[in-house]
Amino acid sequence: MSKKPELSAGLIATKGSAVPVPDMPPRTPTLATPAAPARTAGEELQPLNFKVPASFRRAFKTYAATHDMKLNELLQRSFEAYRKQQGD
Repeated sequence: MSKKPELSAGLIATKGSAVPVPDMPPRTPTLATPAAPARTAGEELQPLNFKVPASFRRAFKTYAATHDMKLNELLQRSFEAYRKQQGD
């Protein structure tokens, strides 16, 4: 049985010590991206779990990442746009 190699101290991640890459642009909303729907103060988040086809999941996550959005933000915006379109 072989012995596992020891890790150097520089390779071990420490929670809370991550820093962004120096040339990474800041994550700021653009004028083309409206603010996410605000939730009521004190309103707690609840899980919403359902299954979707793998191709939809991949496209949804890719779109959110490309547009620098969180998944729940994209879902909320999509739902609000749908409601406006339906006249609700």
